[in-house]
Amino acid sequence: MSSSYREEELLKVYDIDASISFTETVIDGVLYPIPSKTLITCRLEDGRVFKLYSVPIDIVLVIKKMKGIDPDYEYDLNDDRETIFDIITSIPGAIEEVGRHLRRVIIDSINPETYTYAATVEFGHENAVIRRKMIPSHAILLALLTHKPVYIRKILVDQQEDFEALDEEEFGESGEEDFGEDVF
Repeated sequence: MSSSYREEELLKVYDIDASISFTETVIDGVLYPIPSKTLITCRLEDGRVFKLYSVPIDIVLVIKKMKGIDPDYEYDLNDDRETIFDIITSIPGAIEEVGRHLRRVIIDSINPETYTYAATVEFGHENAVIRRKMIPSHAILLALLTHKPVYIRKILVDQQEDFEALDEEEFGESGEEDFGEDVF
């Protein structure tokens, strides 16, 4: 894992959105919406976007709630279980304590076998930095909760754009996910 990145290698994320699309299925004669696609969209300082697909639904719901969109109003998962994020945010001072140590999040690599991204989360101070690899959606949520910056390596953004362009060329698709009317 690289100890540091040059400024020109990183793009700062200035806005993060999360969305869910649904398909519908009939069970015992009743029509149910079923979550089918989840997405985090990172808007970057250079005007481009970076997308993370197949994000855990609980991460999407927490991000939407943090942005002032109450997902329970728009779609009820009928799940009264709490997530780790519910627990952490209910402990007085827990987020502030993590925020004292968290410096930044960098989405910095992709596994070529699984096509999954990884994020490096930096904790500590200038003289003593501890880096931990995390699932990017979890790292982004941690950064949002603690108001810390998120960066993405420029090469990953370039690669994602190249892949989407190839996909469009080969399959005639735009590379954009169609979240249509079902998104909340």
